[in-house]
Amino acid sequence: MARHAHDIGPSGIASAPAAVLDAARGDRRDIGSPSEAPRAERSGSRRSERSCIVTRSALSADQLIRFVLSPNGVVTPDIRRVLPGRGVWVTANRARLAEAFRRNAFARAFKKEVVVPANLADEVGALLRKDALQALSLANKAGALVCGFEKTRAALENGEVLALIEASDGSPEGRNKLVGVLHRSERGSDAATGERGLGATAIVDSFTSRELDLALGRPHVIHAALLRAPASGFAVARCLRLHRFELVEKHASGGAERCGAARKNRNLNAKPNRQVPAWDENGANRAAGQKSE
Repeated sequence: MARHAHDIGPSGIASAPAAVLDAARGDRRDIGSPSEAPRAERSGSRRSERSCIVTRSALSADQLIRFVLSPNGVVTPDIRRVLPGRGVWVTANRARLAEAFRRNAFARAFKKEVVVPANLADEVGALLRKDALQALSLANKAGALVCGFEKTRAALENGEVLALIEASDGSPEGRNKLVGVLHRSERGSDAATGERGLGATAIVDSFTSRELDLALGRPHVIHAALLRAPASGFAVARCLRLHRFELVEKHASGGAERCGAARKNRNLNAKPNRQVPAWDENGANRAAGQKSE
């Protein structure tokens, strides 16, 4: 059964279809990371776990954001995990980042006075968004992405799609039609195989048409699809990471039951429940052991 790219699990962390997670790790021959991916992103360290400085929970590196200190003591996000120096880790969502500030977690973890930028959460969000769009651009250059309603529909009908991409400001009518095609295709796949969930497909709707235009180098991109190809898994993983951080829950009409009973009673028209850091009135982010820029 397909899942939305932004499905939130019991722990508050977005869950991904097993096929998508396999794609991100390169566990399948037909889905993996592009050769252009940074070495740190492709290394075996991805499988190791790190401890969140807020929750103390051990999570995989893909579920966390690494932070280091700049030479002048400023907390700096390291989303590619390549910056030198000692790093600390925070669960990859805005709520945990805000909690890290409230608990003075950065100063305690680094064991020294640190500077926490007032716009740290927005900076992390912007970096994750840029990283996801760059991954989509790489997949497009590798020929692993198709654009346009008809091409996307054909790919869905043929079971070739790893992720359906819908512009957040696109027409709901066109989106609903493609989600319907996805449902029918998966039901047919389930019936043919006698199993459920083999064709797990993510739905990515984090980006506006303008953002997709710039990333893909094409005008008026509303509907697109990442195909089951070697360059696609990395792109889907980066989009999932952005969703986990922003905690966005947006759904196509008729697509709420894709992830079980927990979603059946949710209001599809409700606005996203986005939690943001509770900065003080001056945006200063002051706490014992921490100081604002």
